[in-house]
Amino acid sequence: MIAIPSEIKLESFVILQSHFKFKPFKQLKQNINIKELQKVFRSYEMDIDFTYKVIKDNIIQVFTKIGINQEENATGYKLFVEGAAIYNLEDSDKLSEKTKQNLKYYSTVNILIGYLRNTLMEMTSSAPLGPYILPPVNLIDLFKKKELENEPKKPSTK
Repeated sequence: MIAIPSEIKLESFVILQSHFKFKPFKQLKQNINIKELQKVFRSYEMDIDFTYKVIKDNIIQVFTKIGINQEENATGYKLFVEGAAIYNLEDSDKLSEKTKQNLKYYSTVNILIGYLRNTLMEMTSSAPLGPYILPPVNLIDLFKKKELENEPKKPSTK
């Protein structure tokens, strides 16, 4: 099947910062199996934040940062990565407004998270527990939380 390129083009991608730390577990089996390891990885808290800016009608800039297992006394991997991307929405006059909005916002953030997922995996590929792969993220929930975070605070009526 021949694929057709999307109207959204990734013009630039950069890693702004990345940090990796491994804190050994107090007790860890010598031969931990993959299921136990995945259970450990799934217990890690994922903190994802993003911001985007439409520079011109068709140029979108996105910043995203991902913190994994950032609690003070966390054991295992403690990871942080921050990246930015610039996208160009070509031939947007042929698209419906709904499709344009989806590409400008949801798709750009999702693409950047994918690139940062790969960065996290590369950072840990030679680490003691093996590669950490960021699980799929519920973008609908993430955008709802972002929307709530950006709502103006109502003054107290006390």
